[in-house]
Amino acid sequence: MSAPDKKRLDTMRRIADLRRQLKQVEELRLARVMREEADIDEKCTALIATLNDDTPLHGLFAGHMAARLRRLTERKALLEPLKAQQIAAVLTEARNTRFAETVIGRLEAGVAADDEKRQLESLVEGALARRRHASLA
Repeated sequence: MSAPDKKRLDTMRRIADLRRQLKQVEELRLARVMREEADIDEKCTALIATLNDDTPLHGLFAGHMAARLRRLTERKALLEPLKAQQIAAVLTEARNTRFAETVIGRLEAGVAADDEKRQLESLVEGALARRRHASLA
């Protein structure tokens, strides 16, 4: 294996590790957005159930609950573009990771072929050297 090929392979391995870590970060961000969205959905469902309830003094808090429901709905509407952006980021990092791994595979195949070529050349040179040595004796 030549030194530049080994160095390039090591560099690509580090890049692939970095890409995997970036992908994990983006996946964690997406999971956080989705958890927040699920939390908002749960809160909205609870508020709607409370608004539909027939308990005494229900009317006193209906305005506050409706305002809270509106704020939660607005927050969820703000999360939609963020969620789409995070999905795109995860897909981009996944694509970059796959590309880096493909390059690593190609470099490893090239390095293995070079090693095999060197071994074959060494065997041939050794056989020729033995043949010359035998003919001189």
